[in-house]
Amino acid sequence: MVRKILFFLFSFIFVCAVTFSPCTVTAGKNVIVNGSAAATVIRIIDGDAIEVKLLNNDDTALVKLIGVDAQGFKDAVSFLTDYLLGQTVVISPDNGITTPVGIWNNMYVTLNGENVNKILIEKGYGITNPSYMPASQYNEYLTVQRTAKVGNIGIWENGVRENGTTTNFGNITYTGKLAYKNKHVVNINTASAETLINALTDMPAGTANAIINYRNKNPFNTIDEIKFVQGFSKELYDANKRFLTVCTNVNYADKEELFSIGNITEDEVEDILSYRRQHSKISSIAVLKDEKLLSQNRYSKYKDFLSTYDKQKVDVTENDKVVNVNTANQSQLTAAGLSSSDASKIIEHRKNGYTYKTLGELAKIPGIGLSTQQINEFEDNLNTCTDINEATDYEMRSVFGNDATKVIYKRNYNSVSDISEYVSGEKYDRIKNVIYVGSDDCKYINVNTATNTQLSEAGFSSSAASKLAAAKNMRSPSDLPCELTENDRSASLYTNINKATAKELKSLNHGVTDGIINEIMSYREEQPFGTEEEMRKFFTDRNFFGFYNSVKDYLVVR
Repeated sequence: MVRKILFFLFSFIFVCAVTFSPCTVTAGKNVIVNGSAAATVIRIIDGDAIEVKLLNNDDTALVKLIGVDAQGFKDAVSFLTDYLLGQTVVISPDNGITTPVGIWNNMYVTLNGENVNKILIEKGYGITNPSYMPASQYNEYLTVQRTAKVGNIGIWENGVRENGTTTNFGNITYTGKLAYKNKHVVNINTASAETLINALTDMPAGTANAIINYRNKNPFNTIDEIKFVQGFSKELYDANKRFLTVCTNVNYADKEELFSIGNITEDEVEDILSYRRQHSKISSIAVLKDEKLLSQNRYSKYKDFLSTYDKQKVDVTENDKVVNVNTANQSQLTAAGLSSSDASKIIEHRKNGYTYKTLGELAKIPGIGLSTQQINEFEDNLNTCTDINEATDYEMRSVFGNDATKVIYKRNYNSVSDISEYVSGEKYDRIKNVIYVGSDDCKYINVNTATNTQLSEAGFSSSAASKLAAAKNMRSPSDLPCELTENDRSASLYTNINKATAKELKSLNHGVTDGIINEIMSYREEQPFGTEEEMRKFFTDRNFFGFYNSVKDYLVVR
């Protein structure tokens, strides 16, 4: 009898433990959460991602913490496990951040009034993710990140390993002596080839020179843009991304980082450090010139890549060269850097009512002399779609020609149709699909791979859908089997894997699964695909090579 009672009690306790354990995933489904919600943390997925159960029902939600990139740092997972698992939190969106992305919710997580996202960065368990730059708290996160970085805590700690030991950081495993000691941040917009080779891990001389050639035509706006440099592989990026910057904070940079400012002299570095010691901080970049901390020539050459605060993105586009490739004339295209022959080819193939949707497809035009690398180098000077409220006067002239003055004068448009009173009906019909107001939604469908049904659902006429679905291997607008009219806005010959919507990715292959699409979107949230080789490896590693092989001819990375 006693044995039966003990067995009953044990069974009851076990069932209760399973039922009420905070680690138990309920039978609900992963959902997208609109607005703030109270939830229980049921799983720590990564150092910047959790799964929660909503309190008002049995649904669960996958949450990416806005602003945080834990880079696989194992202490971040341990911290969240101890701090959050089983706790009731509030998850909240940010008006400046798009949500959802696939099945993920981008959210702030608050526990007992404390912002967990901020705590992670403040304690050095992660870095500020530049993908979340529009977030309302982004600058505040940069501030607490600096404190963690200066304090050498968490992810910023410069540790020393003994020979034969292994340290994991992100998805990269480092083995050997001196894990991070003597590693310093390098400004990839200003560093010499010698500095790049000496300061970065496994940096080939040829790739260092390629970096300099690339930035001379197209300075790096963000560190991940370096993946578009020929020879700079994903492996090279993962091994070095922690030590790359596009803009040096002269208030906090150490001596070694300051030496990555071009051909700066030792005296200039010492003058900057001395000024910081005497004045606490440098109030503005102009101080470098006014106090003669840098020579006039060096200041003029590098000022765009220097700052008095942390900047993870810079914009140094030469605005007097930016043009729209769908409307620019020969001289405008050559002024942007293209050869006369390539400019002619681009204009020659603007046919059948089609407008170029990606820059990468320009390299696919038959007979053109442009390589993919050259397209990457010209990226700052070429647009496929123009914001008529924000574009420079020069770019507007590449779109509107002789009517540009009238259109520019207004400059406060609510919609594309507002310009119709300033241009002829013929011109409006010709350019309406290459201009936008506010944001370019980039909702395209790949006409090389989409089925008849997908094309019809996208709004194409039955005749056009049938002809496009039957056509094969269309490389340029000249190959289109019919004239495109009102549907031109969505027709794309090539898909940019780094920007395509889920719907466009779905149009690549009738057999593509939501799993593949979610994998693509999750991957590119962390870093862009830089090369065709990286795409091939991505799909091969995930056993999606059959899908990739069927669509690879219609994928580009820019």
